[in-house]
Amino acid sequence: MKLGRNNLKVASIAKGKIILTDGKEEIKLADKKENLKLEEDVSVFVYDNPKGERVATTKAPLIEVGEVKNLKVVDKTKYGYFVDIGLDKDIFLPFQKRTGRINVGEYYLMHLYIDRSDRLCVSMDIKDKLKLNDSFEVNDTVSGTIYEIDERGAKVAIDDSYDGLILKEELKGIYKVGDKVEARVQRILKNGMITLTIRQKSYKQMHTDAEMLLELLKKHNNTLPLGDKSDPEEIKKLTGLSKKAFKRAEGALYKEELVELYPEKIVLKKK
Repeated sequence: MKLGRNNLKVASIAKGKIILTDGKEEIKLADKKENLKLEEDVSVFVYDNPKGERVATTKAPLIEVGEVKNLKVVDKTKYGYFVDIGLDKDIFLPFQKRTGRINVGEYYLMHLYIDRSDRLCVSMDIKDKLKLNDSFEVNDTVSGTIYEIDERGAKVAIDDSYDGLILKEELKGIYKVGDKVEARVQRILKNGMITLTIRQKSYKQMHTDAEMLLELLKKHNNTLPLGDKSDPEEIKKLTGLSKKAFKRAEGALYKEELVELYPEKIVLKKK
């Protein structure tokens, strides 16, 4: 009997034991269902129980074969991890199907599949299971989960369904696989790929950046060695901002008469 979702018929009922069939094979129903009748159709999930027996259950698991869901890692062994899918047996996550560092007790996006040994397993390699854009427009605000981080940036599963990317230069702070993010759709490429930014539109972001720059000044004895003539890479390294965003932020502070601006430094005014 194939693993996963099956539509079967009740083949026999005897002493509380219910046997189901697909017309070719038979399988035991693990549940105690007193209201089932002979020849009745029933939708079940087929899996191997903790004893290694292939059984069926009417209980819905947390994930179906082929789906992507947020699942909890519950144990670690020398071969991989085990993940809770809501049944009496946890499902194996092989080390080679892991993305980045993960921790027992935390949740990560995974998809359920059947491996070559005819076992249910989960994988964090979900890119091919995500859709390209057919719902979003530029500047839409979206929520998502980081499912991988590489040299390009953070790959995000928008609504756990659509593929998105926050480019490396747009990332501020430390992020890890499994983090939830709020972002804005920056661009939609011709192939439907979505690029995201965790920054707001410039006129909104300016105030956030200005507050951050003010705190940075206070931490650096009221002076930063950055100004209009500073190299963009130096500005990025010290503040995490592009030169354009930095100039907007320092301009906002200047208008509030909080700082003095120089070609190669910015100084916090004394009160």
